[in-house]
Amino acid sequence: MPTSHTVLISGSLRVKSTSDRTALWCAEQLQEKGATTRTFTGGEIDFPFYRPGLSGTHPGLRDFLDELGRADGIVLVSPTYHGTVSGLLKNALDYVNDLDGPRPFLDGRTVGCVAVGAGTQGTASTLATLRTISHALRAWPTPLGVVVPHAGSLLPGDPPGGQGERLLAMLGQVLTLSPVPAAV
Repeated sequence: MPTSHTVLISGSLRVKSTSDRTALWCAEQLQEKGATTRTFTGGEIDFPFYRPGLSGTHPGLRDFLDELGRADGIVLVSPTYHGTVSGLLKNALDYVNDLDGPRPFLDGRTVGCVAVGAGTQGTASTLATLRTISHALRAWPTPLGVVVPHAGSLLPGDPPGGQGERLLAMLGQVLTLSPVPAAV
């Protein structure tokens, strides 16, 4: 039986950020459910500003795009910067323009969206932006998106922002709604 492969992407450059910790926590939960995962923390997606053709010459970009090309599902985790997604995450997602093949962009993939911040207003608009970006890349955002509105109060090892139950529900949707290739 084929296994679902999920790519998780965190959009923060801060070491041990809530976004990174949330992405890694989600990856652990998916692995416990039998999925394979690849997590890109903020430092791993610190790519040059997008320009067509650069991905063919940049090893980190090639790995990033290869993983996205193999993905059945994706989880995007963004810190809230001034009411929207981080430029770091947006720039990395711009490189999806260079993803071609039988499934261009993120065509048909399921995307779970998580917005992290210090309050509900900014995280709500960031979540809406993540969903809009997912649609623009031809992906399907899960019905449930998650906001982690109290990022500063987290302790290491805690479910992100007390949102463990909602994150688990969203991850379940990533797994059940993602198209898994048929066994050969």
